[in-house]
Amino acid sequence: MALTRAPFEMSGIRIHVLRSDPVGVVLRADDPLAHHSTLHLSELAGRRWFQFPEGTDPLWCAYWNGTTPGGSLRDGPVVRTVNECLQAVLWNGTIGLGPFGHSLPEGLVAVAVPDMPPSRLVLAWREADANPLVRSFADITADSYRRPAEGSNSGSEL
Repeated sequence: MALTRAPFEMSGIRIHVLRSDPVGVVLRADDPLAHHSTLHLSELAGRRWFQFPEGTDPLWCAYWNGTTPGGSLRDGPVVRTVNECLQAVLWNGTIGLGPFGHSLPEGLVAVAVPDMPPSRLVLAWREADANPLVRSFADITADSYRRPAEGSNSGSEL
């Protein structure tokens, strides 16, 4: 069982969508585009984007690169963790996409990208898994996600 973000190759995988979040581009605060209220993918052409390691799901790579599956990916440094993504933007001036709803380190900003489909947060598990505990866990998680957490913040941080 995994808590992850779609899209990815879902053959043999069952998912439950917990929520969908708008997507923004992460930029350095001193980037000339950082003060825009929205940016379209076409305005980000020619920029260096962080990349995922070879072997990463092609649907995942295309989505987070703002490209189409099977198309060419953008140029940029390879990252493996969210922290590496943020550091690549901060240190190298690369850019990348991320779901809104998370705080960013000082020196970074997020700008909405309205031509990107929302990022779906999903619970995923093997479709063939007949273990009743898996289904029970999925049901409990989905039910818990429907109820807002006490003191939850609905801010627009990335």
